[in-house]
Amino acid sequence: MIAVFAAMQPEVHACTGCFGERRATSIAGYPAIDGEFALVCQTGMGRRAEECMAAVLPQLSPKAVLSIGITGGLHSDGFAGEIILCRQVDHAQARGSASAGPSVRADHGLLAAALRTAEELRLPARVGSSVTVDSPAWTPEGKADLHGWLQHDIVEMESYWVGKAAAERGLPFLAVRVIADQANDELVQSGAMKDDGSFDQAAFGAFISEHPELMPVVSRQMECSRLALAALTQFADAFLPCLAELAAGRAA
Repeated sequence: MIAVFAAMQPEVHACTGCFGERRATSIAGYPAIDGEFALVCQTGMGRRAEECMAAVLPQLSPKAVLSIGITGGLHSDGFAGEIILCRQVDHAQARGSASAGPSVRADHGLLAAALRTAEELRLPARVGSSVTVDSPAWTPEGKADLHGWLQHDIVEMESYWVGKAAAERGLPFLAVRVIADQANDELVQSGAMKDDGSFDQAAFGAFISEHPELMPVVSRQMECSRLALAALTQFADAFLPCLAELAAGRAA
């Protein structure tokens, strides 16, 4: 079984299209979708992922652990829909403190298989690195500051915690992220995305009613997210079954 961890509901759904059969379940209070060859668990945002991994991973016996989702681009060449296969994930706290620990690194076999899958699908993908933060990088200035540290390609809020938990248990790990917002984009803070990874439609509607002038920006960001989720879905549809076959072959 492959254990997949994603922060938000749309990311979870993007990873379950390849399941012929699926079952909604809950593990240690975290919602999950159980398929024939993979389990996809919704961690929630940011540090909630650390709590999720501590509660959920000990209850599983996966052959590999994946952190999958959309992400913010830090490199000027990054574009919506581009897949970043992370050879390394750092936590931003490591810039001024040793508390976050060392980098977590991808399993070479998983990384090679993911790159091969993307190439076969002719999806835009490259190997890069990610920095995990505890709060969103809302502005171009904030993204530039993060990029200036170790020239990371992307920023997200969960992959470090997923990778750290996998490393502590000696499990192969890979973070797969698809760029939605780009380095020069300033994100609109609507307050609609909840900490548990669900979307509050009522809060979003109220925000837009109060700030109709931001609708063009929001529409563009929604289109970029749509492109990212479409690429993620196409990739996951092919990669997860492939990875399950590889894991079964190794076990045999």
